[in-house]
Amino acid sequence: MRAYAEGLVLAAISCVAIWSAWQVPAASPGDTWAGIVPFAAAVALLALSGFLIIGVTRQNAGGAQGEPDNGATLEIIGLFIIALIYQQSFRWFGYLVPTAIVAPLVLYIFGVRSRTGLALSVILCPLVFHIIFFVLLGVFPPYGEVFDLLNWIQG
Repeated sequence: MRAYAEGLVLAAISCVAIWSAWQVPAASPGDTWAGIVPFAAAVALLALSGFLIIGVTRQNAGGAQGEPDNGATLEIIGLFIIALIYQQSFRWFGYLVPTAIVAPLVLYIFGVRSRTGLALSVILCPLVFHIIFFVLLGVFPPYGEVFDLLNWIQG
């Protein structure tokens, strides 16, 4: 059951990613379309989720059913919902605030129970990701419509 839920969540994520990649504006003549890598990754993810679902279906058809793992299925669905809310919250609150909220939550779900580690993740995760993506790679950070801590910090 867990692998089936993972396959369905993976398929849903890849469908959202494909739709998002199609939202990237078309390239100028002679340029490469900026959405080609996200689109290709999303299609590959959809194919992998299809293989996962087919494999689970064949395994269940063969009569080899294991113990149902409803707790793991709920965790997978919960992570999917957190990922959707996290991605959507960029629009309203920019990058830093949603990352500071989601990082310790996801780390807790994955088994980190150290209060010090979770508290540090509130600061370190947004900082490290900001340095990697927006400073070193030169990607433009998403600015929030309602409130953006990055605008407030920069003045």
